[in-house]
Amino acid sequence: MKMPVAKCLVDSYELKANEDLGEGWFRLDIHAPEMASKIRAGQFVQVRVDAGDTLLIRRPFSVYDLNPAPGADATELSLLVQNVGPGTHAMQELRPGDPVDLMGPLGRPMPRPDLAADGVLFLVGGGIGVAPLYLYCRELVSEGSTLDHRVLLGARSSSLLIGLEAFEKLGTTTHCATDDGSDGYSGNVIDLLSSQLDGLDESTPVAGIGCGPHGMNQALLDLAIGRDLHFWISLENYMPCGFGACFGCVIPTPEGQEPRYRRVCVEGPCFPVNELPSRL
Repeated sequence: MKMPVAKCLVDSYELKANEDLGEGWFRLDIHAPEMASKIRAGQFVQVRVDAGDTLLIRRPFSVYDLNPAPGADATELSLLVQNVGPGTHAMQELRPGDPVDLMGPLGRPMPRPDLAADGVLFLVGGGIGVAPLYLYCRELVSEGSTLDHRVLLGARSSSLLIGLEAFEKLGTTTHCATDDGSDGYSGNVIDLLSSQLDGLDESTPVAGIGCGPHGMNQALLDLAIGRDLHFWISLENYMPCGFGACFGCVIPTPEGQEPRYRRVCVEGPCFPVNELPSRL
């Protein structure tokens, strides 16, 4: 059994900034050079919230950004957080100078599909799922990649399109979809993806990575399997430990394959769609 604990760091780091992004969202910037320099897009950290005896289990968060740039020179990591419960509320109360207890990096980095020069990589995100996709784009920019990559973001309304401006500032081709039609495509982000795919030449090589809430991930899985697309989905399963010991985040193999369970925190969190069960 693979247990990656020895490869990760566990320490207290200094919070440099806590920026309110509106609608209950905020960004934590943490000075953690030893950890930041090892992180790749798609990996996550487990955060321990010091709030007495009520919040004993660490919370997993995908790393949103690395500064001054991804790679060996990174000294600061950023987390994108939404205040949805006691743990995230306690995190929102943190102030610059406060210690933040982190364990990481954990999980596998997001893949780099082997696409031809004329191929298109779609990055599909919703909600907190935009965090690893933004870091993925930052890595591509830092590497000087010429890959045609397109970000598709979905939300219920324009006020909930977290991260849109950040992607645009990178120069990444970015499209959005809102359920109420208040910005971009009127409908959900999977319908937007379908429309984008229909607009491509049939010979265009396509790959993609998606990360979002359960409903979005399920719809993306159905679309990718139905169209026989080379896609991956980053799952957001509940991860009590984060390093494979508790088996609290397991997923089964697809129907028809030899039954076994994979730990999302160790074998994932990003899986090819053909390795996922039909119902997530």
